[in-house]
Amino acid sequence: MALSYKFLLVSLLSISFTLTNVRADLISDVCSKALKPAICLSALRGDSRSKGANLQGLATISIDLSLKNMQSAHDLVNTLLKQATDPKLKTRYSSCLENYNDGIDELRGLPALLKSGDYSGLNIHASAALDDPSTCDDNFSGPPAEAPQLKAASDKVQGLIGIILVISNLLK
Repeated sequence: MALSYKFLLVSLLSISFTLTNVRADLISDVCSKALKPAICLSALRGDSRSKGANLQGLATISIDLSLKNMQSAHDLVNTLLKQATDPKLKTRYSSCLENYNDGIDELRGLPALLKSGDYSGLNIHASAALDDPSTCDDNFSGPPAEAPQLKAASDKVQGLIGIILVISNLLK
């Protein structure tokens, strides 16, 4: 009888460790497919909500982080616009402000698409949001150069939205 309790305990512990590894592997699996794996791993592993999260939970986290960072990038562009004296930069930052406004609007619609199970719609709207910081970056193909902090913010936003794209494809 004591042997069967030990077997049961060992079995339960094995299952527990396996489930923990599967969840950790889910983040690794998602991030290995992401546009920017390092940003993905840092974002998902750095968020306490990721522990034990399924794909929908990771999508929710990714949407939240993307929206927060898109808003921060928008605020940065607004600050850069106010500080700019060069007319070319003012025009470029004004265009970027519109891009980031559009991106914020796209991201705000994602939770409803996720909740309704419209994973194709989630993918389409996340793709549209991904284009917005990229379009802003394209404004700086010639001098004057893009501010390094804006480029870094854009890269991070794109990396975070890339997570949503991976997850939406896995959920389809």
